[in-house]
Amino acid sequence: MDFCLTFNCNGKVNLNDWELDRNGLFIRGEVENILYPQDDCPLSEKHVQLFNYSMPAATALLDLKHFNKCMNMQLKILSRYETYNQVLSSKTNDVDFYYIRCVISEFILYIRMYLNSIKGNYQLLKTINEDIEEEFNELFIIMKHFLERIHNIPDTTFHYAPSKLGNQCIQPEYHMYHMHIELRWYFISLMYAKNIYCQYSIENHLDEFENIQTMIINDLIYISLKIFETMPLIHVQQKTPYNCTCIRELWLMLQIFIDSLFDRMKSKSFWMYINDCINGLLNRNVSNKNKEFLTLCKNSELFCLWIVYHLSLLYGYNSDGVYLGARCSRIKSNYEQLERILKTYISKGGKDGERDEIDEELRIMISLLNTIVINWWQPRVSIISLLWDCFHKRLDEPFLLQTSGPWTLSVEKKSTMDLLKQIKDRINNTECIKESSYGMFLRLLGSFLRINYNNNDTKHWNQIKGRIYSKFSKSKVEEFSITGLYNFISLFLTLAVTADTINVCSVMLDLLPLSKEYSSENSKKHNLIWKGKLAVLLLYNDLKLNLTNIVPLYIDTVNTICCRKDDTSRAMMNNFVDVFSTILSHDSTELGEYLLFSGWIDRYLLECSNKMVGTLMNVLVNVFERCIYVAKTSNTGNVEQMLDVLWCYVASRVRQLVFDPVFTNEHYKNISKLAVLFTLEALKNPTMAKKHKHSATSLFQLFASSIVVKDIRITRHYLMLILEQDQAIHDLKKEIKNFDIILIQAWIKCSIIGHDTNKDEVKVLQNYVLELNDINEIFGTSENIQEFKNNDKSILMFIMHSMKKRNTLKTEQERIQYDKKWKLYFNHLEKWILSPITEETKDSELALWIYRCIGTLFLCTSIMLYSKNQPNSIFKILLNKTILSAEQPFLKNLGKKTFSMILLGMEALNVKSDISLQILIRDLFDQYMPLLIVPTVNANSFKVSDSLLKCFKDAKADFIRLIFEILMTNFFNISNDNMMHKHSYLVMILLQNLLKEINYAYHITESIIVICTSYIIGCYIKVHDHHPHKQQTIDFIDNIIRNRYYKENNSLQNKFYDIISTSVRKSLIINQHNTFAFLRSILSISTEIIQFLSPELEHNLSDLEINRRPNAASFRYSWNQLQNLMKSIKTNH
Repeated sequence: MDFCLTFNCNGKVNLNDWELDRNGLFIRGEVENILYPQDDCPLSEKHVQLFNYSMPAATALLDLKHFNKCMNMQLKILSRYETYNQVLSSKTNDVDFYYIRCVISEFILYIRMYLNSIKGNYQLLKTINEDIEEEFNELFIIMKHFLERIHNIPDTTFHYAPSKLGNQCIQPEYHMYHMHIELRWYFISLMYAKNIYCQYSIENHLDEFENIQTMIINDLIYISLKIFETMPLIHVQQKTPYNCTCIRELWLMLQIFIDSLFDRMKSKSFWMYINDCINGLLNRNVSNKNKEFLTLCKNSELFCLWIVYHLSLLYGYNSDGVYLGARCSRIKSNYEQLERILKTYISKGGKDGERDEIDEELRIMISLLNTIVINWWQPRVSIISLLWDCFHKRLDEPFLLQTSGPWTLSVEKKSTMDLLKQIKDRINNTECIKESSYGMFLRLLGSFLRINYNNNDTKHWNQIKGRIYSKFSKSKVEEFSITGLYNFISLFLTLAVTADTINVCSVMLDLLPLSKEYSSENSKKHNLIWKGKLAVLLLYNDLKLNLTNIVPLYIDTVNTICCRKDDTSRAMMNNFVDVFSTILSHDSTELGEYLLFSGWIDRYLLECSNKMVGTLMNVLVNVFERCIYVAKTSNTGNVEQMLDVLWCYVASRVRQLVFDPVFTNEHYKNISKLAVLFTLEALKNPTMAKKHKHSATSLFQLFASSIVVKDIRITRHYLMLILEQDQAIHDLKKEIKNFDIILIQAWIKCSIIGHDTNKDEVKVLQNYVLELNDINEIFGTSENIQEFKNNDKSILMFIMHSMKKRNTLKTEQERIQYDKKWKLYFNHLEKWILSPITEETKDSELALWIYRCIGTLFLCTSIMLYSKNQPNSIFKILLNKTILSAEQPFLKNLGKKTFSMILLGMEALNVKSDISLQILIRDLFDQYMPLLIVPTVNANSFKVSDSLLKCFKDAKADFIRLIFEILMTNFFNISNDNMMHKHSYLVMILLQNLLKEINYAYHITESIIVICTSYIIGCYIKVHDHHPHKQQTIDFIDNIIRNRYYKENNSLQNKFYDIISTSVRKSLIINQHNTFAFLRSILSISTEIIQFLSPELEHNLSDLEINRRPNAASFRYSWNQLQNLMKSIKTNH
C-alpha cells in the first residue's frame, strides 16, 4: 500500500495566483478523507511498508511502540537542521530528507486509516494490546514535542525555506520546515480520527482537541508574524502571511475542517480560533509563556488586520479547491474582530494622530478593509464609523494635497470640474496607489454608500450621516484652513455623489461661509469655498436635479463679484462661467437653468478675458439654438423663460459688443450668430422683443449697415446667415424698405475693407446683390456678369462697369437719377473706409487694397460723386479724409500711390469753372510734391514718381494746361521778402523732367513754353543772385532748346522767342541789372535768342538816350558788355 502524502511546494505565494498544487494534500482529498472517511477500508489482506519494514496492515499497529521510536529518530534527524551547521551541511548528500518526510507520512496515515477501518472496535484493540492507549499518547507527545520546536527555527529559515523546486529540493531546511507544516495537519487529523471512533465521543475530548487546534493556529500566526516583522510598511499590501504555497494550503485545510466541525458539533468556528489567538496581540494581556512571542509585533493592529484580510480571501475557495472569490458560498464575516482591531488602533493614538506613521498605516488598513467590507462581507456601518474617528479631528492636515500622482495640482489650480471629477474617479478607480489615507477613506465611504444606499432603505445612510454631520458646525467650518476646507468639501461631495444628494448639498451649503465676503488675507480660502459650492451645481446638473431651489444662493454672489476687478473675483467668475458653460451645454431646459442668467452676463462680457468671452459666447449661442429647436418641436414654458432671459440679459450687450474691435477680433462669428438669432426671434415674436426694447429692424440696421460695427467680419457673417433664411429675407423686406440698398452697401463695405478674409461669405452677398435688377443692368452682358462672379476683385469691376453704364445714358435726367442712386450705394463711405488702417497697418496688403479701391473710385466715378452745388459732396469729403488728411499724415504714403488716379479722375469734372476744385488740385500738389519728387541716392539728382508722370501722359491737353496754370499761379509767386514757394524747386524739376523725356506729347512742351516760361523768368529777375532758381531757370531754357518738339517746330520757337522778348521788356523796367544778368546767362546756351532780342534792345537804348533817361548810361554799358561777350563767343566758335 502507498500511503505517502506530502505537500509539494511551489515557492512563495503569488498574490494573483490562486491555483492549488495538483499533488498537494488538499486537491488529493485530504480534508474530505478526514471528515468523510470511506466506509469500507479492509486491511486483512494488505501489507504496509513502515520504516523499511513490510508488515501485514492488519497487525502492524501492534508494534506501535517500536514505530514510535522509529518516527522519533527520524524527527530528530530533521531537527538537527533547525539551525545551520557547517559539519552537518557537508554531509547532506548522504541523507534523503524527502524520504524521511515520506516514511513519517506513511506511518501516520497508516494509523489514521487503521483507526478508520476499525471504527467502533477500538475497545477490541485495547484488549489485544493493553498498552495501546499509552502508546498512542506517546505518539502524540513525540509529535507535539517536534511541533513545539518551531520557535527554535531561525527567522531567516521562514524566508528562504520555500522553493519552487518543490520536493526535489535537496536543502535540509526545506524538508525540516515542510515536515513542520505536514505534521501539524497529521496531528490534528490523527487526533480527530482517534477520538471520533473511541469509546469516548469527541465531545468529551472537545476542549483538548480545541486546545490542539489553537496551538496549531498560534504556530501558523507565529510564522506569519516572523514574515511581517521584517517587512517594510510599503510592502504589506503586496505580501501575504504565507511564506510558501504549502502554508496557504494548510490554512485553507484548517479553515474548511474547523468550520465543518463547527457546523456538525457546535465547536468553535475558524474565526473564533483566529480571534482568540490575535486578541492576545491586541491586548498584550498574556502569560509569560507567550509574552516574548507576542511582543515581537511592533504594529499589532495592522498585523492582525493583515491576517484577517488574507484569511478572509481564503474563503473564496470552494470545498473542491476552486477559487470563486467573493462569489463563494463559504464566506463568513468577522466584523467583531475588525471592530476590535480598529478600536485598539484608535485607543493607541489613531484618533488623535499620535502615531509616527499613522497615515501610511491607515492607507494600508483602509485598502485591506475596502476589499473585504465592500466586496466580500455583508455591509456594516461600524467600520466606516470607526475609521471616521481616525480623521475628523485631523481634517486640517494635508491629506489630499498629494505630491505625486494625477491629482498633484495645487488647490488654487484645481477647477470645480477637477474637484468633482477627482471625487468620482476616486470612487470608481480600483487603483489607489497614489491616494492619501483620507482619500482612501473617502473611496471606501463612497463605495460603501454607492452599493448600500437605497431610497427605500436608508438605515445605513442614516447611521453614517449621523456620525458625520454631528462633527461639524458653521463656526468650526469657518475656522478651517484651506486644507481643512478642501478635505471637508471632498467629504461632503463624496457623500453627495453616492447618497442623498439634495440633503448632503443642502447641509454643505449651509455649513460653508458666504463666498462674497472676503478680504485679501482669506481670498484663497473663499475661492476654494466658491469652488465647493459650484461643485454642487455641477452635481445637480449631472444627476438631472432641479436647480430652482439652489440657484438664487449663487446668483446673488455672482452679481456682486462680477462688479469687482480684483484677481480673486476674476478667478471666482471664471470658475462660475466654466460651470455655467457645463450646465448649459446639456440639452435640458426643464430644470430651471434659465435662473442662472442675470445681470452678471452684461457686466462680465464687458470686463472678462478673451478666453472667457469665447467660453461664454459659445454657451449663449448653443442655448439660443437649442431653445429655437425645442420651440419648433414642442411648446414648453421653460423655453419661453429661457428666451426671455436671453432677451433681458444678453441682447443689449451683444449690440454693444460691436463697438470693441479688440473684443470682436476672435469672437466675431459668435457675435454674428447671436445677432442673427435675436433678429430671427424678433421676427417670429416681435412682442417679446418689444418688451425688452428691441426689434428686428433695429437689430438688422445695426449689424448690417451701422458704421459703428468695428469689425466688418461681423456684418459679413451676419448677412450671410440672414441670406440663408428665405423667410427671414421676405419678412425683413416688409419691415425695411431699403433692405436691398443696405445689402449693396454691405457688400461694397465687405469687398473693400474685408478683402481676402472670407471669400465664400462675400460670394453669398455678391450673388444676392447680382440678382438685383439695378446691379444686373450695370454689367449688361452675360459675359460681364460671369467675369464679375469669377473675379477676386469684383468691386473694381463693379466701379468700372458703373461708369461705362453711365456713359451709355442718353439724357441728363437719366444721368442725374443714376448718380443719385450711385451716391446712395456709397453713402457714409468716408466714415468706415479707413477703419482698418492705422500707423501700424499702413504698409499692409489690406491698406494698399483699400487705397486702390479709393483711387479706382475717384478715377472712374468722380463725375458721379461730385456735385458743384453741394459743399459736402462725397467726392470732397472722401478726398479730404483719405488723400488730404491732416490728422493722419501717415496716410500720404498710401495716397501717393493713387495720386495719378485722383488727378485723372478730376479731369472729368469742370475744373476750369470751379475754383474749389482748383484749390483741391493745388492742395494735392502742395502735399504730395515732396513725396512724388524725392532725392536719389546721389543727392544731386531727383527721382520723379511714375504716379506723378502718369498724370501728364494720360491727361488731355486742356487739363494739362490747367494744371500748369495752377502750378504757376500758386507756386511761382514772389512774396514781399522776395521768397519763392517752398515747392517751386520741385515744380522746376518736374518741368525739366517733362522736357527731357521723349515719350510725352507735343502739347506738353507747348504748354510748358506758353504757360510756364514767363513765370519762371519773372521769378529769376526778382530773386537774389545766389538763389537756386537762377540756375534752374538757365537749365529750363537749355532743356527747352534741346527739346525734340522745339527743334522741329519753328512756330514753337517763335512762341518761345516772343515770350522771352515780352518778359525781358517787362523786366528791364523793373530790374535792369538782373535782366542783363539773365541775358548774359542764356548767351552761353543760345546766341540766337540774344540776336533775336538785339533790335529791340537797341531801340530801347536809343529811346533812353534821346530822352536823357538816368539809366541810359548804365543801359549802354550793360549792352556793350553783352555785345562784346556775344562777339567773343562767336569768335571762339
